[in-house]
Amino acid sequence: MKKLLIGALTAGIVLAPLGLSTAASAAAADPILQGKRQVVIKPIPSFESIVAIDSKGRLNLTDGEAKFGLFVLSPVGKKFQIKTAKAGDGKKAACIGIKNNGSKSLTAVATKCDKTRAGQLFTITKQKAKDNGRPTYAISNNSAFLQYFPKSGLIAEELGDAPLVTTFSFVDNGKAPKLG
Repeated sequence: MKKLLIGALTAGIVLAPLGLSTAASAAAADPILQGKRQVVIKPIPSFESIVAIDSKGRLNLTDGEAKFGLFVLSPVGKKFQIKTAKAGDGKKAACIGIKNNGSKSLTAVATKCDKTRAGQLFTITKQKAKDNGRPTYAISNNSAFLQYFPKSGLIAEELGDAPLVTTFSFVDNGKAPKLG
């Protein structure tokens, strides 16, 4: 927690330090949210599934090993790019971006990284629930949250009056690789 010291000497009075906590300072203390660690993204609720990029380039759930199942959460201001921890085409990571599918649900797909594209900038919001001692998070882009439904798979959906049904925990899998 970042401490802000407010001190004033007025007529011999010293004000004590005032502790302030912000989301940015909390993220700064977590190496996963600093982009220093590669993680498996585990959906909650789920028994064995993890988030991975499927053979069509779409972000979805899988129950086994996946070529692109490790990710790095790379901070961009107060938001994050979700990058593959393994190079896609060439020597660069791919990023997750939101794809508009017309009248169908928004999906999350692998794409070339671009920090200026709003569809690649995600808000990661810590939730109260825990997963085996790990914090859980909601992942959203603008007002669309990543949600899993058996019929449609992993989609990005505006909640409206509906509850948030899918949250995620980040399972640390070691130091993040250095990719472009």
